[in-house]
Amino acid sequence: MRCPGMTLSCLLLFAGCLVSPASADTSRERVALFLSGQDCPSSRRNIAAELAQVAGVIRVDMESVPDHALVDVVIGAVSPDDLLVAVHRSALKGVDCRAEVMKSCISAGRSAADR
Repeated sequence: MRCPGMTLSCLLLFAGCLVSPASADTSRERVALFLSGQDCPSSRRNIAAELAQVAGVIRVDMESVPDHALVDVVIGAVSPDDLLVAVHRSALKGVDCRAEVMKSCISAGRSAADR
């Protein structure tokens, strides 16, 4: 079964990672959180505020990719699980919205040109 909305979201996420300033800076990394549930659109502001308060978070982008939070963090300062705990602790308490960490859209492995 095809899901054009999910395909479009993945393509936008991939494009966002390609042009992201975080991808060129070796002191930061981008964590993509997928948000699902009927209350997610109304919880976006709370989610962004909660993520911004986590030590090591540089930037939170809730606009570039639908149903996602793109979080730029200092490498080693915060883990993806720390972000999930912060979001679930208060921003998503009592609402129908779930957050899960997505795998990186750009691998850290060698590119074909390097082989």
